Amino acid sequence: MRERQLILSIFICSLFIVAGCAKRIPLNYNQAQPDAIVKIKTLSGETLSGEVQKNESAFLVLKQNKNKENLTKINRNEIAEISAKDLIDDGNGKVISEWDIQDQQGNSNFLLYTVGGAGLSFGASFFIGSLIHRSMDDTDKGNKFMWTTTAVGTALGTYLFARSGCKRDRMLAIEEIREQRYLAARQQIESEKLKRKSVQQKLDKERAEREKQEEELKRLKEKIEIDKKKK
Repeated sequence: MRERQLILSIFICSLFIVAGCAKRIPLNYNQAQPDAIVKIKTLSGETLSGEVQKNESAFLVLKQNKNKENLTKINRNEIAEISAKDLIDDGNGKVISEWDIQDQQGNSNFLLYTVGGAGLSFGASFFIGSLIHRSMDDTDKGNKFMWTTTAVGTALGTYLFARSGCKRDRMLAIEEIREQRYLAARQQIESEKLKRKSVQQKLDKERAEREKQEEELKRLKEKIEIDKKKK
């Protein structure tokens, strides 16, 4: 009986953890920025999911497949609800697409945390199961309870460690994208500065040439006036 209660309790906790990961947040129309992965429910009952490509005052353009250019236009007055799992900002007010995160994300921490977590969870749950086993009078039940505790504890611990590793990989991917965008923006600023500098140098050169021509023209006029007076 106690064994079933333990397994049921761990199972219920796992469901709460998984449910928490899958929670979606409602968005208003203006929050559905380009690159945001959203789910849209229309007034007709249709559900559409994908990446926002354009957000105009009267309609949204949605890309429903990462690998296909299948764009869908959805009129604003047809939208009943917009939701998303999460919106990640790049630090400059723009959304980082979940598809970009997936492309950037590795699995090194996931593997490390999974293997390490499995070992730690096995050791901890086996130790706890052994203590409970020693406190029970029935050897067979105690042995069964010990291995059940070890199996369930190892499975749950491995899952939690793997989830932490996946979160770590995701965070590193987000930071890498932010760094890339920062460097790209910085390069663009430097490029614009060089263009402005080049244009300014060209204007300065043209101004200097014009001033030189005006000076030559002035000297020529003065010479003509002097020649007239001599005559």
